[in-house]
Amino acid sequence: NPFAGRVICGHCGSVFGRKVWNSNDERFRRIVWRCNNKYKVKGKKGCENKHIDDKVLYQAFVNTFNAILESKDYFMEKWKDGLKSENALVKYKSKQFIEILENAKSIEKFDMDLFFSIAQKMTVFEGDKIIVSLLDGTEVEVVIE
Repeated sequence: NPFAGRVICGHCGSVFGRKVWNSNDERFRRIVWRCNNKYKVKGKKGCENKHIDDKVLYQAFVNTFNAILESKDYFMEKWKDGLKSENALVKYKSKQFIEILENAKSIEKFDMDLFFSIAQKMTVFEGDKIIVSLLDGTEVEVVIE
């Protein structure tokens, strides 16, 4: 799964784990991600952050990438400045991001290769907010509707 180890709890900082609810009945089957600290000690409730549907994470990345494209000029300028950096990693990432964005078009569905090319992690906060952190350190806030 593309989100394994990449979905972080905005409440306690722990990693979210993938859970399958109602797996015996396909009609009600639901894949969710939940903070691994939610029920760390049996019988005691831990982290208060809520679960999030698998589909929401996929859509959050689609929205993030499309938001970057909408502000393409801003991001291209930022990454062109990164090409002048003394730091080799910053230069490399900037070059990589420019190449990806130069001819990119908006996406309607999740693209796993694109996700691995630009996204580092997704931090889930209570109250319908996700922060998508890119590999260059940029953070994009996504509000879940």
